[in-house]
Amino acid sequence: MKDERVLSLDISTKTGWSLLISGDELTLEEYGQIPQIHTPEGAYPDSFVQWAYECYSNIVDIIDQTAPDVLVIEETAAGSKAIYTQKILEWIHFLVAKLIKETKIKAIYIMTEQWRRETGCKMSKEESKHNKNVKAYKEKNNTKLAYDESGKRIGKLTRKHINIRRANEVFGKYFDKPLKKKDEDTADSLLLGYCYHLRRLKMETL
Repeated sequence: MKDERVLSLDISTKTGWSLLISGDELTLEEYGQIPQIHTPEGAYPDSFVQWAYECYSNIVDIIDQTAPDVLVIEETAAGSKAIYTQKILEWIHFLVAKLIKETKIKAIYIMTEQWRRETGCKMSKEESKHNKNVKAYKEKNNTKLAYDESGKRIGKLTRKHINIRRANEVFGKYFDKPLKKKDEDTADSLLLGYCYHLRRLKMETL
């Protein structure tokens, strides 16, 4: 299978990105996360226009630096966020879509539930047991917080925790240290690229 340079993007105001080489095998070359870009001062909508362009500019820098053959982008989900959070996300996506249209670069959009399912982001028995223990502790003690036997505070494991765990399983050999909660956007970008690679392998076998 011909090698492709794949840049996967979890687009937001702190975009996670990964550059992978997809061929007969999958290789991770670079990965990272653009530092959080906050709302500029000023009145709406001017501030949002400036904000969207600042986020977009950083994404363009990554594209220019990595020179990918294909962009793999997480599709937005309508109504999943607060109105203004969703709005800035859609505006950044529009600017990236405009770039795709103008440059004719190959681009693949994948819904969150699709890449999670196809990359094996499933809650393990241990994770399910952990969540049941957290719930039981809160109900028994009539509290919003839960603690383990050593007195350490514990919380419910979410999809983000599972995504990070799965990214560590697939790409851990490339990391100096495992990804953590703060790396959730990076983890999502890694799994986006992995999903695209798995689809290429599947097409090769058809």
